[in-house]
Amino acid sequence: MKEAPAVPPTAMAPALAEPGVAVTEEIPSRFDDVLFDFDQAVVREDGRKTCQVVAAYLKKNPRAKLLIEGHCDERGTAEYNLALGERRAVAVMNYLVSLGVPKGNLSTISFGEERPLDPGHDEGAWARNRRAHFVLK
Repeated sequence: MKEAPAVPPTAMAPALAEPGVAVTEEIPSRFDDVLFDFDQAVVREDGRKTCQVVAAYLKKNPRAKLLIEGHCDERGTAEYNLALGERRAVAVMNYLVSLGVPKGNLSTISFGEERPLDPGHDEGAWARNRRAHFVLK
């Protein structure tokens, strides 16, 4: 099998990910991921604490730009998960804006189920894959 050249995950569009292939390598973040409950896009208390840390950093670094990636577990259709990932990313963005982060410094993207952090097929893996991930730009 021919090995593909290393490509940073953000350089690939979600449509280019091969179906059924776990993309576990992602750009590391200085921030924790915001985790979500199954089929939910509500920022939980632990996620609000993470967002407060992110907001404090962005307010101290007003030129910093942040991409918020929305991710889902493998359950549900690809279309549904893309929409759910977008709702998750937007929920995090809206919470950051409510904390005083300028909306112009934030952008969102949904990867749905296409870039799982954990390639497993059990509740533990699914819980890790239901997330919003932060990428400083």
